[in-house]
Amino acid sequence: MITAKKHRFIFWIFILSVFFLGVSLLSMATGEVSLTPLQLGRALLNQSSAQNELILWQFRAPHIVMSIIVGGSLAMSGAVFQRLTNNDLADSSILGINAGASLGAVLFLGLTQLGVSLSQNIWLPVCALIGALLTAGLVFKISQDQSPLRLLLSGVAVGTLLNGLILLIQLQVSQDDFDKVLVWLSGSFWNLDWPYMLILGLIGCLLLPFGLLALHNSDLILLGRRNAMSLGLDYDHKRRQLLIFAIALAGIGVAGGGAISFVGLMAPHIARLLIGNKAKYNLPLTILVGINVLLLADFVASHLFAPSELPVGLVVAMITVPYFIVLMLKTTR
Repeated sequence: MITAKKHRFIFWIFILSVFFLGVSLLSMATGEVSLTPLQLGRALLNQSSAQNELILWQFRAPHIVMSIIVGGSLAMSGAVFQRLTNNDLADSSILGINAGASLGAVLFLGLTQLGVSLSQNIWLPVCALIGALLTAGLVFKISQDQSPLRLLLSGVAVGTLLNGLILLIQLQVSQDDFDKVLVWLSGSFWNLDWPYMLILGLIGCLLLPFGLLALHNSDLILLGRRNAMSLGLDYDHKRRQLLIFAIALAGIGVAGGGAISFVGLMAPHIARLLIGNKAKYNLPLTILVGINVLLLADFVASHLFAPSELPVGLVVAMITVPYFIVLMLKTTR
C-alpha cells in the first residue's frame, strides 16, 4: 500500500525529473548554433553531421554531466552536514570546507608552475579532497561541538583565513595561472574534458557503498547523542562516517565546479519543504534539487549574455544568497 508521503515523494521525483529533462534538452538544442529537435535526436544517436555531433558532445553535453556530478555532490554534502550538526545553516561552503578544497587545488596549480609534473586529472581532485579534510578537522576542532552557532562562526573564520591565503598565492603566480585561479574561485565548470569527468564520476561511484553504510540509521542522529545511543546507535562512529562522506562529496563538488557556494544549503531545505526530513525520502530529492539548481544556473550563465558566459557560481549566488539571508534571520531569532 502506497502511503500519502510515498505518493508525494513519487510525485516530486517525477516533477524534478521532467524539469531536468526539459532543461537538458533546451540546453543541448540552443546556443550560438541551434539544433532542431530532429538534428538533436540524430546527434544523440551519432547519426548527424560531424559539426552537430561536435557541438553536442564536446560543448553542450559536458555541461549537463558536470551539473549532475557537482550539483548532486554539493547537495548531498550539505544535507549530510545539516543532519550531522543539527544545524539548518550548515553547508560545506559556509563551514569553510569549500575554501579548504579550493586552497588544495590552488596549491596544486602552484606546484605545476614550479615544474612539478603531475596529472591534473588525478591529482587536482586528490589535493582538493586533502584540503577539504584538513579544513573540516580544523573547523570541528575549533568549535568542539559546543553549539551550531559556534560551528558556523568557526567555519566562517577559517574560510576567511583560507581565502586570504588563496589571494596571497594568486599574487605570486604568473598571469596565466592567475587567470586559472580566478576562474576557479568564481565558481565555474573549468574542466569539461570527458576523462576528467569520468574520474570524478568514478570517485563518486566508489564512495556510494560507504555512503549507503554511513546513511543507514542516520535519522537517529537527529535525536541527539543520549537518545540515539539508548536506541543502540554507535553515535560517535556514525558521526565519523557521515563526516568523512560529506567531506569527500564536497571535495568532488569543488574539484568539478570550483568555489560554487550555497547549493548544499539550499537543496536540502527545498527537499525538506517538499517531503520532510526522513532520509530515504529527503536525500534522493535533495540530490535532484541540487542537480536542477546547478543545471538551471549553468543554462542562465551560458545564455543570458551570450556569446559571453557568466561564471556559474555567480548565478548560483544570485539565486541562493537571498534565500540564505531569509533562512539565517529565521534561524537566529
